[in-house]
Amino acid sequence: MARYSVQVESAAALAVDTGFAWLMASANNGYKLRRVTLGVVAGASTPTSQQLVVGINRVTTAGTTPTAGMTPVKLDPNTAAAGSVWNTAYSTPPTLGTADMFRAAFNSQSGADLPWELLEELVVSAGTANGLVFINRDNALPASHKLVLSAEFEE
Repeated sequence: MARYSVQVESAAALAVDTGFAWLMASANNGYKLRRVTLGVVAGASTPTSQQLVVGINRVTTAGTTPTAGMTPVKLDPNTAAAGSVWNTAYSTPPTLGTADMFRAAFNSQSGADLPWELLEELVVSAGTANGLVFINRDNALPASHKLVLSAEFEE
């Protein structure tokens, strides 16, 4: 399997229960999420110390009018381009699953590094309606604060 990485910064002062990144499978192949790194930036100042939670939730529809995020980067330059799509917004977001599959709690002045390797797998099936969304949970971000997310996945 080929491995890829994607990155995003959320909007500043992100509200509670707001999605800020969607990794959608393609019609031809799904993917396995392998690593997520989370942190906070606060413009030119030090981030306010705050407990944050980012939920990872499955989506069950494709949503409409997506805003494309960055193109996934090949970690091995000899592999084909990724089929999965990284989006940062929708006019109508994809429908969420019933509950978050995982919640990462961390302090805004530190971060979180979450590997899913070997026996731990977070699998998304092939199909344009299948994917994962990363959602700010529990606490709104202060003014000028943004969540920073880096993810690695395999196809």
